[in-house]
Amino acid sequence: MAEQERRPFDTSLQGLAALYSRHFLAWLKGPEVTWEQELNSVIVAQQRRADFLIRYRDEQAEARLLHVEFQTLVQKGEPREELPVRMATYALFVLNRYGLLPNQVLVLLKDSAATRQVPERFEQGRVRVEYDLVRLWEQDPEPVLASGLVGLMPLVPLMRGQELGALLEACTGVIEAEIESSQQRTEVLTVTGLLASLRDTQVVTEFFRRRSQMSLLTETPLFQELTRELVQQAVQQAVHETEQRTRLQFLLHQLEHKFGPLPEDMLTALQAIADTDALDTLGLALLDAPDIEAFRRQLPPSVS
Repeated sequence: MAEQERRPFDTSLQGLAALYSRHFLAWLKGPEVTWEQELNSVIVAQQRRADFLIRYRDEQAEARLLHVEFQTLVQKGEPREELPVRMATYALFVLNRYGLLPNQVLVLLKDSAATRQVPERFEQGRVRVEYDLVRLWEQDPEPVLASGLVGLMPLVPLMRGQELGALLEACTGVIEAEIESSQQRTEVLTVTGLLASLRDTQVVTEFFRRRSQMSLLTETPLFQELTRELVQQAVQQAVHETEQRTRLQFLLHQLEHKFGPLPEDMLTALQAIADTDALDTLGLALLDAPDIEAFRRQLPPSVS
């Protein structure tokens, strides 16, 4: 996936991780390691930038590199192709540039069937690159909240175990208690709202409205972009449903005109078909069906 096609949430997380890189290091590698330096993560030839790349020392004072990628959604084809290839590409880029293979972590933000299929390695021929997978929806939020590491608070609403409003209340409480700078506090709260909107935009909107903080989101270009996407999705869904109802009504009318009143079970089965292409196919089948039982045999197996 080209850099310009990536979701805006990834960009927000890049900035958050850069600002609080020590917090992310402690979360992923434990409190005993030592942060040393944030590194240049741009691959000029591919016009890409790794989300997070730092140098640190482990518990034995050995020099290490940590590379983290954040992924919001996984499109069809990515689980076995795009994401593992991307992680392997970054690993080899870092090795070539800094002389060390990085410890890599792929942080998946949103649960989906495709996201659950993402493998933990790239493997092709003799090339094998392994990385850790963190599925945020499987993570316990309590240790993160108890850590007081404010850079991690925007991740909390995407974690498991509680209703979204309660998670927002808990993490924003830590943010407001721990960050003195009003500007920095606003920035972290904004990222928190943006990430939480991946779960439920309505809950997030109501939460910030109750706290008289809606301007944090509504004045944010990323939230505006998200809102536009949601509106577009709603419009597309409404258009699809209208087309489905129109095709269904036409098919029912033609069936009743040819065969008379339909059996109740067939009427129920036809009303359950949401695929407009399937309804069009049945409309063609109707032309050749000599009787209603012949037409019944053309119904999709899942509804017949």
